[in-house]
Amino acid sequence: MKRFLKQCFNRFLPSALRDFIKRRLKSKFTWAADTNVIVEEMESALRCTIDNSWSFLAPRACKIDLANFADTLEGRAEIHSILCAARDGGVLFDIGAHSGLVSAVFCAANPRNKVFSFEPSTVLVERLFAIRELNQFGERMCIEATGIGDATRTMEMVLDPAGGFIQTQRFDHTMWAAPKVVQVRLESITDAASRLNVIPQFIKIDIESYEFEAIKGATEFLSRYKPTLFLELHLNYLEQRNVSAKVIVDMLRQCGYAFYTPAGRQLKAREVYDSPLSNVHVVAR
Repeated sequence: MKRFLKQCFNRFLPSALRDFIKRRLKSKFTWAADTNVIVEEMESALRCTIDNSWSFLAPRACKIDLANFADTLEGRAEIHSILCAARDGGVLFDIGAHSGLVSAVFCAANPRNKVFSFEPSTVLVERLFAIRELNQFGERMCIEATGIGDATRTMEMVLDPAGGFIQTQRFDHTMWAAPKVVQVRLESITDAASRLNVIPQFIKIDIESYEFEAIKGATEFLSRYKPTLFLELHLNYLEQRNVSAKVIVDMLRQCGYAFYTPAGRQLKAREVYDSPLSNVHVVAR
């Protein structure tokens, strides 16, 4: 059944049944990992401890984001998948690094790891620098104040001055503050890898529906090097842009990728692009 038909049918169901179905659907993508996340308030920062074995520091401005990691199935599932990659070791492109929590997890979990944190928001880049300084990651966490798209260019987007995140347009139920128009410098994954002279083993992409352009501009690179992808598909935002999630999935399949939950269960392509959920987290490899 097509995604929009599922959504329409869902409106006629009792609220209790809708909530039950939503939880069941989410459970496919947000498997309750055993990862234990504890957030403590210190005098001048927050300490995030993972599995009672290692930790990293974050500025107080990251409190809400850290609570998402610690208290939600989605957050713990995301940390679990990043931890699996971090233990193997290598280089991560953190595309849409936001406050830098995924970058921090990847660096802190393995001293051999290196991350390139791509974030065009001037508001959020300040948090990235703060996390790097608090944890003394130094050159292992390279902050790239640029966005990722299908080509190297500059594009007009909108910035939420309160939350700090950037979108191609003001989507429904986002940006409660009045958005500001900003010029965002973009480059493709291929161009970024060439400029930085590095081939990442892992790429995380969470860029508010611009995942379509990021993947479109990197199909040759992805086909050749096959980095593991930690991908958030913003299905609702893609629909508002009239961009097909199926096209994104098909591009990745043509690059040789299959799709998995954070727990490692393989997903059918239709389970990814045809989900009635607003967004889905998948691992592609």
